Amino acid sequence: MAFGQLLPRRRSRATEVVNPRREMERMFDQFFKNFRDLTDWEPQSLFRGATFPSIDMYEEKDKYVVKAEVPGYEKENIKISMTDQTLQLRGEIKQEEEKEERNYHYNERYYGSFVREIPLPSAVNADQIRAAFKNGILTVELPKSKEALPKEIKIEEK
Repeated sequence: MAFGQLLPRRRSRATEVVNPRREMERMFDQFFKNFRDLTDWEPQSLFRGATFPSIDMYEEKDKYVVKAEVPGYEKENIKISMTDQTLQLRGEIKQEEEKEERNYHYNERYYGSFVREIPLPSAVNADQIRAAFKNGILTVELPKSKEALPKEIKIEEK
């Protein structure tokens, strides 16, 4: 028997049968390892491309209405401003005081600030904008300016 026959044969990667479950576990381990290695990552970095707060915006005959979900925020920590034809929502929520003796099992709640700019389709009357806040939903009503309201044109007979 030759010496080469005593050594176990190494299979090439191309001929190995891939165990789908093991491969998925390896990919998940690698993915989450990247997060464990980060020391100062921010939760919002997981959602790049996502916008916060989520909004609904619709148009009525004489106004635009924007509804924004801002759960956990107090109305005192939300600021609304209007520039040109852009509505800007700003908010901030602060983290509770951290205590060293706490042994967290989960720490997933988001703390920090947001800015959301919403372009409007036409001019609004900024002096008459109204906002209300109830159950984590911010509702902003933006009356259309007179120039933006539909105008009826009468047809004259000749």
